[in-house]
Amino acid sequence: MPRQKINYHLRTLEAQGLVSVADTRKWGGLTERLVVAKAASFVISPNALGSIAADPAHEVDRLSASYLIALAARLIKEVGALIRGAREAKKHLATLSIDTVVRFRTPADRAAFTNELMAAINGLVAKYHDETAPGGRSHRLLVMAHPIADEKAKNLEG
Repeated sequence: MPRQKINYHLRTLEAQGLVSVADTRKWGGLTERLVVAKAASFVISPNALGSIAADPAHEVDRLSASYLIALAARLIKEVGALIRGAREAKKHLATLSIDTVVRFRTPADRAAFTNELMAAINGLVAKYHDETAPGGRSHRLLVMAHPIADEKAKNLEG
């Protein structure tokens, strides 16, 4: 890739506040700039992927890993927009998240847990959802589960 193209991209990242100049030094007739990321990690919006972005509406199998990823992509897109709006309005964005680990003894236990969880959620939604509430605000509720990589295997790899 040509040096000028890389420089253009780095300056764009710098203008967006994603990288900053850590050091500069003269090298021949050029000034070399060392840039570093300003965050420990980044999440890329599905909007950046355009038409190839994961979309839950296009996934047929709701039990597939690709559907889970499509839901997560939509979450990033929607919450990212909400965060930007809250910052511009100088307001706090209230959210709710639950993160836990459950270890099932058997596939039958996992299926039973899924059925009970669905019944509990459907009951709560029926109790609290009011489509006609004046001043009410709709919230998206996602419940996701995926297997966790085997810790022993991770320790052997890393």
